[in-house]
Amino acid sequence: MSVQRIRDPIHGLISFDLNDPIEAKVWEIIKAPEFQRLRHIRQLGVSEFVFPSATHTRFAHSIGVFHNARRLMKVIERDEGKRLDKARKATALIAAVVHDVGHGPFSHAFEVAREAIAKERGIEVIKKHEAFSASMITNPDGSLMSIIENGHPGLAAEVSDLIKADNPIDIYHAVVSSSFDADRLDYLVRDRHMTGVECGSIEQEWLIDNLIEWNIDVSQDDDEPRIVRTFVFKAKGRQAAEDFLLARYRLYSQLYLHKTTRGFEQIIGAILLHIARNWDRLDVLGLEPRNPFIRFFTPGGETLANYAALNDSVFWATTRTLAESGDERSKLLAGRLLMRKRLKVLDVSVEFGHDPAQQANAEMRLDQYLEDQLGWTVFKDTAPNHLYGVSGGESAKAHQMVRVVSGGTAIEITDFPDTIINEWLRKKKNLVRYYFLEDAAQAEAERFMRGR
Repeated sequence: MSVQRIRDPIHGLISFDLNDPIEAKVWEIIKAPEFQRLRHIRQLGVSEFVFPSATHTRFAHSIGVFHNARRLMKVIERDEGKRLDKARKATALIAAVVHDVGHGPFSHAFEVAREAIAKERGIEVIKKHEAFSASMITNPDGSLMSIIENGHPGLAAEVSDLIKADNPIDIYHAVVSSSFDADRLDYLVRDRHMTGVECGSIEQEWLIDNLIEWNIDVSQDDDEPRIVRTFVFKAKGRQAAEDFLLARYRLYSQLYLHKTTRGFEQIIGAILLHIARNWDRLDVLGLEPRNPFIRFFTPGGETLANYAALNDSVFWATTRTLAESGDERSKLLAGRLLMRKRLKVLDVSVEFGHDPAQQANAEMRLDQYLEDQLGWTVFKDTAPNHLYGVSGGESAKAHQMVRVVSGGTAIEITDFPDTIINEWLRKKKNLVRYYFLEDAAQAEAERFMRGR
């Protein structure tokens, strides 16, 4: 067949023209084992414990990202005309479909646990999922590299470099990483739909129709000016762009940072840490030496092959084995997760989020009070939460800012005097929560926090 099709609840019918060299290559990538692995990694981890329909996978998401990348590429083709770089176009489109191929199970919880394990073992830096993605793409023993480089020698390295790049070099990078890239445009819409969270409005068609290319300075601090082309919005797209940012903020508040979901992620992290600490006590854990998590957490076991063997299904099978073991901590943690028994939470940011100084003081006092219990019966969770950081702000990248053309100039969206994105929403706020295995301990800590 010259055309292959995938039905998608977000984008409708996604077609692949097999007479087009890039789309034919992407279709082969989708069939590769490394990409098929994403069928077994859920996009939102354990969010289904709160939103039962949130069972969609990174497989479906990645195909949606490719579809959006094609839509954004049409903007580039329109604005670049004869200057279109067909080689960079191919690199960007392939990077879009494989950008998540190196994700581990329960991404956030998994990487936080790995960081804690590395710290205990005296390892300063862990290899994160972006690096694993790059390794899978350029692995000469894997399937992806041979598919990507078929007829295009060196393309796998170029795709890998684009995914890893912190700073853009051209407009094609904006398709994969910018204020309005193919990734965000899919996961925000897909996650909103699949969870039933109706907050905010995202007008995809209108937003894309109002995108144009623009030269911006992406240099940092006192660096020499460095001009790169990226996406900005026409003036008539400003309200939709503001709504897009507000919708993203609401999704983070109500979905990604939901206190119950984050609590179950704490249990997952504790299980992973327990496995890593007892990798050589298999009789206690009830696990086999060939268990993928045992292989991965054995010192020196963080190889690409061992990493690729990890997914959500493997974790749940491991957790059920732990629940039936003779080890009390394994049974406690695994049992709570399998039975969806929530942890009691003390949310400091709810009590003192309006006053950063009071919140910081309460956090310091609780850290001292709970010092001997943290990481064992009490788990601390912190996460930043703000709507938008201005260019030049902490961790803000110039190419990831939202700009709107007005009067022949691309203006940062917060600089308009009538913007609905107020200063309070732009301030960086930290969510601080403590989760307790024992209900009574939560009540005692709450009394202490309140000074009673």
